[in-house]
Amino acid sequence: MEPIPGDEMKKELELGTLMNGRRFLLPLDLVTRTLAVIGIRGAGKTVAATVLAEEMCEAGLPWVAIDPVGIWWGLRVNPDGSPGGYPILILGGERGDLPLEKHMGAQIAEAILQENFSCIIDLSGESKNTWRHFVTAFSNRLMELRPAIQRHIFIEEAPELVPQRPMGEARRTLAAVETLVRLGRNQGYGATLVGQRFATIHKDVLTQCENIVALRSIGKHDRDAVRDWIGEVVGQSQSGTKAETFLDSLTGLPDGVGWFWSPQWLKEFCQIRVRQRKTYHPGETRSVGQAPKQVALSDVREFVGRFREILKQAQAAEASKVAKPLRDSTARELGHFPSSLEDLSRLKAAEEENARLRAQLADLARQHAAARLALDAIRKNFEPEYRAMQKLFSDLELAGSAGASLPDTSIWDLWKQKLGIGPAKIITVLCERGELTRIQLRTLCGFSRRTFQDYLARLNTNGLIEKDGDKIRLRSI
Repeated sequence: MEPIPGDEMKKELELGTLMNGRRFLLPLDLVTRTLAVIGIRGAGKTVAATVLAEEMCEAGLPWVAIDPVGIWWGLRVNPDGSPGGYPILILGGERGDLPLEKHMGAQIAEAILQENFSCIIDLSGESKNTWRHFVTAFSNRLMELRPAIQRHIFIEEAPELVPQRPMGEARRTLAAVETLVRLGRNQGYGATLVGQRFATIHKDVLTQCENIVALRSIGKHDRDAVRDWIGEVVGQSQSGTKAETFLDSLTGLPDGVGWFWSPQWLKEFCQIRVRQRKTYHPGETRSVGQAPKQVALSDVREFVGRFREILKQAQAAEASKVAKPLRDSTARELGHFPSSLEDLSRLKAAEEENARLRAQLADLARQHAAARLALDAIRKNFEPEYRAMQKLFSDLELAGSAGASLPDTSIWDLWKQKLGIGPAKIITVLCERGELTRIQLRTLCGFSRRTFQDYLARLNTNGLIEKDGDKIRLRSI
């Protein structure tokens, strides 16, 4: 990535300020270090991670963000919603520059490392099975390659990919990410894990993080997990009163304020206030009845064109790997050297069939890309109507509930923390609006159909919602 025009390359990364107002700076070496940024929803964990990403952009340090939530795209937008921010490639998601294919994790890893630009891998529109399949292949391939330029990997909602109790495919993903975090520095990678709770991140991965940014955290299990991190990384004999100061303050930290603890690398223990973002924050809470801000992403067509060509080369190389066993098998059958016209004919037929299949694969890829472009065009054409409908639903529901007394919604807080951001958003909207139709609820939440159905199923499985025809409401608990 090139530095922003007119700006000099940064020599340090500014995360925020100390509580006395002095700037809090981190060395550029953070790009190959490991960090955990943990805090409950609204405490500022994603802001802290994206601030580091902004700083790396301005220092010319490339990074990759694995984003299952679909909120990192705001780095391509100015705070007021106008095009701006940083020249970052987005793969997948509703605002992706290129579509994301489940089986292309390894090829995308290779293509990303060939260019010095940053990239967001938006998994928000995919199933959790796709998340794990892609991240496993992506992480494993990264560890097989040594980048020409050191690179940092941000993993948003880390507990989804490195859970405390992995099952099935999640075990393979855990092993791949754990290897990347533990050994990545040897290859030229650093990593930041972003999550809401200490206790839900696998202990073996969390204790591989040599630095921590801890924002507000309230659960007892999370405090126990922090104690484990202190014991493993800091050492009980060295932590002294720092550990008690740290643990006692976690529940009362204001938004955007947290502890930075680097016991081995920087030997720092201090309380900091994370600076505000220079770009748009899609996850920022808006007032009830307030329409969503209209946004437009910056133009990165040059990056997209270059990356598309690199990805084609990676796909061709992969196709060649697949075709090689066929050629080798044919050669073995012929004794390596064709000895007759019949042998030559068989070899030529095999090569022609291979070429035909490769051409067919390329044609399908072109059709898929064309369909994706058509879908993007349709989405853009209907964007104003969609936003107008969303505001209309919001206004109607707000008008209908005017003057009504608001129920106590604190009883849902534990469920919000347990189920994660998506289901928590549905709970919040139902608490504010009461009973809604499916289309009203999905529109107000702003989810895609597939994502909405997945979150709704999780709420239904836990017995938190009830349905009356097309209407949905929260159960009484």
